[in-house]
Amino acid sequence: MEFSYTRAFLKVFLSLLDRAKDRAAIRFLYRHTTFRNINAGESLFGSGSQGTSGQIIYVADGLVNGYISNESQKSSSIWLGQSGSTYICDDYRYTDHNFNIQAIEHSTLFILDKCELEEGCAWYPVLNSLFHFHFLRNAINDVNNSNILFRLQNIENRISLFKRIYPDLYNRIPANLLISYLDPDATLDQEQSLLLDDTDYECALNYPQPENPQKPTLSILYYC
Repeated sequence: MEFSYTRAFLKVFLSLLDRAKDRAAIRFLYRHTTFRNINAGESLFGSGSQGTSGQIIYVADGLVNGYISNESQKSSSIWLGQSGSTYICDDYRYTDHNFNIQAIEHSTLFILDKCELEEGCAWYPVLNSLFHFHFLRNAINDVNNSNILFRLQNIENRISLFKRIYPDLYNRIPANLLISYLDPDATLDQEQSLLLDDTDYECALNYPQPENPQKPTLSILYYC
């Protein structure tokens, strides 16, 4: 199992870091990365866990749904993670909400502690660049996509935009989960809500992508 994690780790980071020049930084990152495989339907953390506080979660492979739930177990889907997606989690210890991840498909996740990564950035500046230009950029794109999708009032526009943002995911997501992203307040039954093939694709919006986002410090990176 450790070999499979090492192979997944190197597949991701050898394309982003220099094998020779950044060898020490790669070793530091590997030592401070937790690897998890979760099968379809499984959750990353146990019920009531605060394990996500201050952590960076990276989807190395697979497809996951990130959601928050409260004490009454009511949940709300807030993040759709595919290969390359990043989620930077806030501290929920002082709220009545917990964040968790459930695998839609078998998935491999890398989990990094924010404080440990800060330490690594102090020793190896290349890790600071890796954070800002890969992890953070992916996290911002994910958040922006969700915000833009939920701002649309018309369900047909949401469907069209969803297909543009996630062109290969539409048919991979279970119907009830797809509804939670496209129409979270839906009162129609599932079959009615999923008459989606008649969507007018011309109504899709040209949504903006962030250009040269301001580089923040590692101490303000909370998006939950």
